[in-house]
Amino acid sequence: MTRPPVPRFELGCNYWPRRSAMYMWRELDLGEVRAEFAHMRDLGFHVVRFFLLTEDFLPEPTRVASGMLAKLVEVARIAREERLATIPTLITINMSGKMWWPAWMREPRASLFADPTLLRAQALLVETCARALAGDDSIRAFDLSNEIDDAQPVPNRDAGWLWTSLLAGAVQRGAPGVPIQVGTHLPSLRSTAHLRIDDVARVADEDCMHAYPLYCDAAKGFLDPELAPFACALTTALCGSGRPTLMHEFGICTAPRGGPGVSITDDFLGRALPQYLASEEEGALYYSQVLERLAATGAAGAYAWCYADYDPQLFDRPPFDRAIRERSFGLIRADGSEKPGAVVFRRFASELAQGTVKLGEVPQTLDVTPDVYYSAPHEHFKRLYERWLELRVE
Repeated sequence: MTRPPVPRFELGCNYWPRRSAMYMWRELDLGEVRAEFAHMRDLGFHVVRFFLLTEDFLPEPTRVASGMLAKLVEVARIAREERLATIPTLITINMSGKMWWPAWMREPRASLFADPTLLRAQALLVETCARALAGDDSIRAFDLSNEIDDAQPVPNRDAGWLWTSLLAGAVQRGAPGVPIQVGTHLPSLRSTAHLRIDDVARVADEDCMHAYPLYCDAAKGFLDPELAPFACALTTALCGSGRPTLMHEFGICTAPRGGPGVSITDDFLGRALPQYLASEEEGALYYSQVLERLAATGAAGAYAWCYADYDPQLFDRPPFDRAIRERSFGLIRADGSEKPGAVVFRRFASELAQGTVKLGEVPQTLDVTPDVYYSAPHEHFKRLYERWLELRVE
């Protein structure tokens, strides 16, 4: 097989199964995975991003679980047979409101970014998983991690670069020639305690961003459709790579079918935070507005968070016992039926195929150097976003 070219604007979907969610690898149902991958393809998605829980795959610092590797190969095979490209996220500790630490990492808690034992263990994990999938041209890219800097703060800029470079090298040894991504998010644009975007760009092959108005005090409400495209444009400017940025994750949690939107106070990484469960119709409008804006402002693509709501039988298990919003981020309801947001993606995929979607160029967003920006990232982000909104109105 020859790896297919990446579309000018790529549609992807982030994935955990409806019935097992983050317990996927321990309770894997390959029939369910196949049916859901086929449904994704029917919705018009090109690629699925899925996650390898470090807790499941790295039971000891010097051993990757062979049984989990075999399951990984099977999931990738099914995606290939269902004509989906895949992006495995290789280090997943931070996921959906819970930190999934392997037992041996929990106490005492050393630094993921600086401790030699933890660095070597992470390198072993990513190289072993990449090697297991090497030669499979359906692998679209390897994502080093998911928002890893929320699991622990990055001690300094050099440590963040070193971590990224070390793990990228390990992946390249395991599967030469496969593109490398890093699942970075808004805190990398707004804080110095997270991976610095321009340093990541020097190592990775693609630039990625996750953006949710739910978690950003600069957003103009929970359904602000401008935040995601702005975050992409700013990432492109800071990276200086000349590459458009991929919106790796964006989405909205919803209220029950037929119900109005409702504000709640929810647990967010141990903090009580106001959140909003949109009506399904509001969620569909949000998706439609963001997709249109991402395409018009030159983003590389858009990956929905996420495929499905989760089975209520999971609600007494972490993270759903505390993080209520995480139960209902899906395009698909827990019973398998499609929300209006799924219809939006199907229609948008059809318009992409017909060439009727307006694909624009990345607007200029940055008026200072990256070093000046990162001297006060929170303030610069807010200032530049206000300017972005003014230009949109003009």
